[in-house]
Amino acid sequence: MQIKSKRFVLSLLTEADATYRYLSWFDDSKAKEFISYKSSSLDELKNYIKAKNNDPAAILLGIFTDGEHIGNIKYEPIDLVNKTATMGILLGEAQWRGKGVAAEVISISADYLAKHFHTETIILGVDKGNTPAISAYKKLGFEISEQTDHGLFMKKSLL
Repeated sequence: MQIKSKRFVLSLLTEADATYRYLSWFDDSKAKEFISYKSSSLDELKNYIKAKNNDPAAILLGIFTDGEHIGNIKYEPIDLVNKTATMGILLGEAQWRGKGVAAEVISISADYLAKHFHTETIILGVDKGNTPAISAYKKLGFEISEQTDHGLFMKKSLL
């Protein structure tokens, strides 16, 4: 499966995508500050990718440009009954942060989810301290649905 935008290709990650470069993203102070999953070995990363690919309620997509893997976008769980999908995004390659990658890949992947899974709402959690992400999500039409001590839950209707 591939989803193409103007600058990027989203495709299902495979165990072959588990590289030392990908693994290094979990050592990046900016990247690891706001993500919940962290891997410490290639085998662990391969097992994570394999588990997501075997889970019918999950889609783990690599973000690629010119054949270079620069990040991931994940939807998990995809709830067919409630027509929701919970999203997480990681831009591992620092030089791509702040360049509109999230806006472009969220848009094309949301269209895919709406068409193929009849998803009506995307949900995400974001740390209160991640103000650039909160601002970007608001620009994309996400609204704050809940606040906790640590973060915000935001949602966007696809209808």
